[in-house]
Amino acid sequence: MAKPTLFQENLDVNALSFNSNSRKLHLVLDLDHTLLHTTQLCNLTPEEDYLKIGTHPHRDVFVLETVITKLRPFVWRFLDEASKMFELYIYTKGNRYYAGLMAALLDPRKEYFPSSSRVISCEDHGIVGRYKSLDAVVGCNYSNVLILDDTEAAWTKESRDNLILVEKYCFFRHKMGLPKCKSYAELKTDECGYLAALLEVLNVINRIFCDELAINPSGVDVRDVLQLFGNNSSRG
Repeated sequence: MAKPTLFQENLDVNALSFNSNSRKLHLVLDLDHTLLHTTQLCNLTPEEDYLKIGTHPHRDVFVLETVITKLRPFVWRFLDEASKMFELYIYTKGNRYYAGLMAALLDPRKEYFPSSSRVISCEDHGIVGRYKSLDAVVGCNYSNVLILDDTEAAWTKESRDNLILVEKYCFFRHKMGLPKCKSYAELKTDECGYLAALLEVLNVINRIFCDELAINPSGVDVRDVLQLFGNNSSRG
């Protein structure tokens, strides 16, 4: 598949090693069903309508124009801790406006995603209707980047060896795919502990990578470390 010019320009940057001063890996984060769940307000069920009022106990539910977004539990702590180990990026197939809104919820002080190059949308690098690709992530190469996403099929085959497949987060009923089951929102409860456990996995991967890097500064590939954790479906 031919890539747009911007992809080719980034390939020259991505061919370089990562910053030898920071020695940080890169972590590319999907948005929907990975860090948060967004649905249209009109899709809320009668049992979920209480979320529109603002008197509910959830501090991480946000009504934005015609949509409502619920952040995954522990996500702010997750980003804070992960940022100490990784250079963080958002990569979504949503548009740039949506990506910006979600980035502002996740990182209002721009501590984790300090520049626009850290937030990649479907309008960047010509990815509309195409697979996500690590070639669109400026400053990384395939040997020093991890991906967190709930959908393996969203990525090019070349990128999938870097993927940690995460459990899909569904807070609202819409698009749950389980019509007979009540949503977290309807039950007035939530997921517990998933991102905390995932952070521990990332911590182990990072520690192994850094240990190997100390022994062999020029020849460590994070994909080899991922192989220690089995195939994508068993990670996270």
